[in-house]
Amino acid sequence: MAPLISSVKKIKKFRLQPRPSAVLKNLRALMEGAQATPELEKDMEAESRAALPLLQTAALYATFAPGQGPAWTEPLWTAVPDEDAPVALTLFAATIGLGLEGEIGRALERSESFRSRVLAALGEELADQSAHFVARLLAEEAKDDACELSDRRPLNAAEDQQALLETLDASRIPLSFDAGGHLVPRFSRLGYVLWWPPTKKKK
Repeated sequence: MAPLISSVKKIKKFRLQPRPSAVLKNLRALMEGAQATPELEKDMEAESRAALPLLQTAALYATFAPGQGPAWTEPLWTAVPDEDAPVALTLFAATIGLGLEGEIGRALERSESFRSRVLAALGEELADQSAHFVARLLAEEAKDDACELSDRRPLNAAEDQQALLETLDASRIPLSFDAGGHLVPRFSRLGYVLWWPPTKKKK
């Protein structure tokens, strides 16, 4: 049975486990030539442990049947023309909160530029993991409804991102855009997932 429109579900204080390989990959994107030395791996492990108490994880998501979602989501249902019509769409927003950003700011104040980049790389991985946590919840729901899911898909247009925040009432976690158009908290993920019957699974 396809899922119908649901009320917005809110989850807080879920635990995350960053992947060292993903943190290193993010660090390489921030610092050209970053290499996985034993010292760097030890630093990343220490920063990961120290960051966990700073996290204020929170997520919101809601699932809609065709024709029951907000008007702005209509293009999302047909994003890839050759796909079969989905039976539902889930919007989600997930964040790790502001705690790690504060630590990055303090590192920069002390001119600890390398540490600030390690923390930023860690923050991006934790943000990805917060979205993955939502995906795991959806996978359980999809199993109950005999459906299969697409991969998580990001919302790239600023107007769609703002519309998602309004649809989910994301100020409750809190998640918003600042006057400069930047997502706050920085380490957050916005996106959607499509649902299909088992024989119609798409990526």
